[in-house]
Amino acid sequence: MNANDQLKEYTCTESYYKYLLGMLLTDGSKALCEKFECFWFIDIVCSYQPELKGEDFQVWTLRKNEDGSGKVVCTDGNERVLKTQTIPFIMFEADRATVWVEGNVVLLPSEH
Repeated sequence: MNANDQLKEYTCTESYYKYLLGMLLTDGSKALCEKFECFWFIDIVCSYQPELKGEDFQVWTLRKNEDGSGKVVCTDGNERVLKTQTIPFIMFEADRATVWVEGNVVLLPSEH
């Protein structure tokens, strides 16, 4: 199951929420974290931002593997991998989730 499929009603945002390292969450990205208890995923996204300052657009994908491990991959939106992180065990009810980073805002693709 793709977590984003459960959040299709988020097509724009009314509020922005201050988060780590000056990042902002939209209504949809905050709902993703709350519904799927994955603030840790956004923590990973935020933790790499000092290294990715020149990348104004980023696509972050979380994938859960069958063995319970996970992998987070960041691309520039054109399949150029910027960062990857493997996680030995994740608590995540879905198989996949995607967020975008535009400037200092973390949003769902459906909110663009």
